[in-house]
Amino acid sequence: MVNKLSPEDEFLLREFHRAIQANANQHVVDLDSKFTHKFDFQIQRIEDIFANTNRAVPPNRWSYYRIGLFNEGGANFLTGIYKFKAKKNTLIVMPTRVLTSSHHWTIDAKGYIVLFNMNFFLQNNFPHQYIENKKILHPAIRPYVHLTNADAEGMRDIFEDILKEKRSDNKFKEELIALKSIELLINCERLFEKEQQLDAHMPAGDVIRRFIHLLDTNHSKEHAVTFYADKLSIHPNYLNSLVKKHTGMSTKEIIQNRLLLETKYLLHSTSLSIKEISNQVGFSDPNYFTAFFKRLEKISPAGYRTSYI
Repeated sequence: MVNKLSPEDEFLLREFHRAIQANANQHVVDLDSKFTHKFDFQIQRIEDIFANTNRAVPPNRWSYYRIGLFNEGGANFLTGIYKFKAKKNTLIVMPTRVLTSSHHWTIDAKGYIVLFNMNFFLQNNFPHQYIENKKILHPAIRPYVHLTNADAEGMRDIFEDILKEKRSDNKFKEELIALKSIELLINCERLFEKEQQLDAHMPAGDVIRRFIHLLDTNHSKEHAVTFYADKLSIHPNYLNSLVKKHTGMSTKEIIQNRLLLETKYLLHSTSLSIKEISNQVGFSDPNYFTAFFKRLEKISPAGYRTSYI
């Protein structure tokens, strides 16, 4: 197992931390513009990324596909419309530009994160269809699965092969990394298909996309399922049925998750009082707002304020 960080890895991790810390006061950290050192492919160990940090990342977007696997420990995520807890053997796939945040990365968190863009495959003579045809890279698909020990071990072997090759001086290593990354994507697709039956969920994708757009625009003013159903010209029960089948969560839970994401931005990036934040996200009673946040996050709004990276 390769543990030593290369100078390039150390530099990129420092710059990532700097980009997050310097821009945490923005509504969403746009890493495309704030992380100035461009690359086409990276792989890092989770334990290296979060060493000596507050183990939380504020809301951000990035034009990289991201695939992660937890070997140990865990963290809490808000990714697109999904709120979930990653734990040992959790496999995560994030499409490009999907709004995401994470916190409560445990001290023992270990695993891998791979980042890549389309250029990486094109430069290594792989057709873009290898990426574009993957259902797991659709933003409406639930972005995580919990693996069996056997499946997780197989995925760990692929990550380790990529990591070893990345930190080697071998000839043609870029081509081999691209091949291994294709293997990683194919196995991700199989594992997600086994748990989520992706083909059955795809027809609802257009309604889900429109719902997400409406939610991004109206979440701070409209908390009722009926508002979104009316805008989509469908019955609330039908909307809830589609969302539940597609995501495993109710429409109400999706709305609450989006409110949480907005609240976290206001907590970590502004000096607004809890009462002011409560009003801004559509709660007239600050006490109810605090209870809402604490019930879902197991931490008070004030406690969250100190928890980003």
